[in-house]
Amino acid sequence: MERKLWETLLAMSKRDHNHALVNGALIAVGALAIVDNVVAHWILGLHRAVPGPWAGPVEVALVVLGAGLLVSGVWRERQARR
Repeated sequence: MERKLWETLLAMSKRDHNHALVNGALIAVGALAIVDNVVAHWILGLHRAVPGPWAGPVEVALVVLGAGLLVSGVWRERQARR
């Protein structure tokens, strides 16, 4: 009998190397969001995330989201290594 897709994904999610991949992706995306917003948007002023008066709050929200992803990835990785 064929394995269902969700059974395969569940079995894959229990492997250690997949946790490291997900944690690394969270860390990388979070760091990229922070660096991109701070350097390209605020320091260099190359472009805005969105046009108009909402650009400032949206960029702050993106930095906060990036920080959340970064902290989440680091926390998950530290938990996995215990």
